[in-house]
Amino acid sequence: SIITTKHGTIVACADARYFTASDNPNRIDKAVCRSLDNGKTWEDMFIAVKEQGESMQYSSAAIDPCLVYDDETDKIFMLYSHTPAGVGILNSRRGTGFDANGRQIVVKDKKKYYLGKDGRLYDKNVVTPYTVDENYNVIENGKKIGNIRTLEGGFTEYRTSYMYVSESSDDGVTWSEPVCISTQIKEEYMCFIGCGPGIGIRIKNGAHKGRLVAPIYFTPRFWPLMECTSCIYSDDYGKTWKRGGAVGENRKRLGLFKVGHKFLVDGERTSESQIIELPDGTLKVFVRNHASCRKVAVAVSKDGGENWHDYHHIDVPQCICQISAINVKDGDKEATLLLNASNPKKRETGVIRLSYDYGETFPYSVTVKEGEFVYSSMCQAKDGTICILYEGSTEHETVDFITLTLDDIKNNKN
Repeated sequence: SIITTKHGTIVACADARYFTASDNPNRIDKAVCRSLDNGKTWEDMFIAVKEQGESMQYSSAAIDPCLVYDDETDKIFMLYSHTPAGVGILNSRRGTGFDANGRQIVVKDKKKYYLGKDGRLYDKNVVTPYTVDENYNVIENGKKIGNIRTLEGGFTEYRTSYMYVSESSDDGVTWSEPVCISTQIKEEYMCFIGCGPGIGIRIKNGAHKGRLVAPIYFTPRFWPLMECTSCIYSDDYGKTWKRGGAVGENRKRLGLFKVGHKFLVDGERTSESQIIELPDGTLKVFVRNHASCRKVAVAVSKDGGENWHDYHHIDVPQCICQISAINVKDGDKEATLLLNASNPKKRETGVIRLSYDYGETFPYSVTVKEGEFVYSSMCQAKDGTICILYEGSTEHETVDFITLTLDDIKNNKN
């Protein structure tokens, strides 16, 4: 994830994966890097969100960042999905992980406890001798006996995924203690919930001007795996969040019969996405999907992400991989950039495309990397430069950074 603040600072965020390059289960922290000169040089990387654990299967994870910048409050929000040790998208259980009173569920030997705001574990409403400290250690009589994030001592958070948000008010130098927002945006039937990843936006025009919107997806079941693209939004500067509808949930199948988003055939799966805004405040989302045509899908929202309509595929190839999309300034015009692995069969050939009709057509394109190309994120620096952060290998050993200009793309028409 990469964004530019109104001060010209570029803030980049990526997964720091410790024991393997794979997704969770794994130890995954959130690494941040900043540039003060339009991406020419970078300050030292640091860990903004730290998880727990010393081995792959016994570590928690903070996976897939989405940065959202609010230029009115000058705050950066970092959204990500957290999972306890041993949990990933393929085994996240249904539920929010909290009870009706907002207490986090902790499990030991199939028995449920409830973590109160006072840091104590309760057996229903009866206090127990256990407390949980700021590092998620379980303490009994002053002695550590477990950790709810690492499964140590048999204690564990309820085994699902959680959405967290951390924020920075100083251009990404420092970050607040992460707060879980699962009870605001997740329902009991949902299993995994995750970010775009990439970036979110602040709506500039229309009835929902000022709304913060971030792309997410969730799974209504993990076997067979079903995924639904959606978004979350905030109308109070990031204090609280709500979830919009699922992209494509109103599609019809089998003639007059409707199939809801809680049950999808494999080709209808939608997951990671990125959102842009049209001049009237309409939102447009570019969606990774599993359709056999292997093309990027889009949908629009007229109500700030609360509902999505007109789901269809556009003539941009994709290999079932994350897509990056942003609006940029081109003189007195606005342009849309789309970047993805454009080989329909494998994660190769990163192509950036330029559109002047918000992604309806792409008259200009250029290959930014031959060979392997995986996830990416883009921003426009204060000097107009297009900055690209990307994974250049399916081994995920590095996150690379390049810059180019809009003229670099326009000089490669078609």
